Amino acid sequence: MDKLLIFREWILRFFTSNGRIIRLFARFLGGILLFYVTGQIYGYNDILSQAAAIVILGFVCMFLPISIIFLIYQVTTAVYLAGISAEIGVLYLVLIGIYYLLYQRLFIKTEILFLMTPVFFYFHLPAALPIFVGTFVGVNGLPAILMGTIVYYSAGILQEAFTRAAEFADGGRASHLVLNGTAGNKELLLCLAAFILVTAIVAGIRRTWIAYGWYIAIFAGGGIYMFIMLIGGYFTNNRINILLELLMIIISMLIAAIGQFLSGVIDYTREERFEFEDEEYYYYVKAIPKVSMAEEENIKKVIVPARRFHLSRKAKHDDKGEES
Repeated sequence: MDKLLIFREWILRFFTSNGRIIRLFARFLGGILLFYVTGQIYGYNDILSQAAAIVILGFVCMFLPISIIFLIYQVTTAVYLAGISAEIGVLYLVLIGIYYLLYQRLFIKTEILFLMTPVFFYFHLPAALPIFVGTFVGVNGLPAILMGTIVYYSAGILQEAFTRAAEFADGGRASHLVLNGTAGNKELLLCLAAFILVTAIVAGIRRTWIAYGWYIAIFAGGGIYMFIMLIGGYFTNNRINILLELLMIIISMLIAAIGQFLSGVIDYTREERFEFEDEEYYYYVKAIPKVSMAEEENIKKVIVPARRFHLSRKAKHDDKGEES
C-alpha cells in the first residue's frame, strides 16, 4: 500500500508540474477520438470523415472551452445528418435545442458527459458511464449520458435510413422511421433503465457513511449493471457475449476505481465523530483525514493532518459590540 501511495504522489506531482501540456494533449486526443467516432457512427459526409479534417478539429479543441466544443459537435452531427435528409438535420437541432434549454443550460459543466457517451459506447465501455457519473458527479449528470445514449443508438437507425435513402425522397418517411425505430428499440430502453438504476445506486452508496463507500459503490454498480443487462437481455431476446460483457464491466470498474484513488485516499482507521450544538441545532460530524505519502532520502513518510478537526461555537455579541 505504501508503494501505491508513493506512486500516486508521483503521478499527482507530474500532473501538477506539467498540467498545461497534459491538458492541451488531453484536449487534442479527446477531440480526435470524439470526431473520429462521430465520423464512424455517421460517416455520411466524406469531407468531415477524412483524417485531415479530424486532426484539424482535434487541434481546434485544444484552445476552445467545452461549451464551444459541444456546439461544434452538434453542428458537425447536423451536417452528417443532412446527408440523409435536411429534415432530419433540422429535427436533430430542434431536439438538441430543447435538451439544451431544459437541462444543459442549467448544468453547464456536464457537456463533457454528453461528449464522452458516444466514445465509450464505440469502444464497448458503456458501463463506465453510469459508474463514473454516480461516483464523481451524482444524479445531476444522468440526463447528459441518457441523451448521449439516445443519440448514439439513433445513429444505427440513421444508417438504415441512409441505405434506403432512395425511398425517402421527401425526407418525411425517413424521420418517421428514425423516431419510431428509436422509441421502439428494446436494447436502448434496457440501456437507459440500467443507466438510471446504476447511477442512482452508486450515488446513493457513495453518500453513505460506510467505510470505503466509494469503492463499494463502484463495484456494486458494476455488479448491478451486469445483472440488469443479463436479465434484461433474456427478456428482450438480446444476444449478449457474457465473457466480453464481463470483461468490459471489469475494465469500467477499474477506470472508476483508479480515478477515485487518484482523487483522494482516506484513512478510515482514524475516523472521528463530533457532536456540536448551538441555540437552534445539534450537529453530528464525522471526520476522516486524508492520507498522502512522500519519499524523502529513502524514508517513507505518511503525511496526515497535524491538527484534529474541531468545531467551535461562534461568540455572541450584544448591541454594544461586547462579547457575551
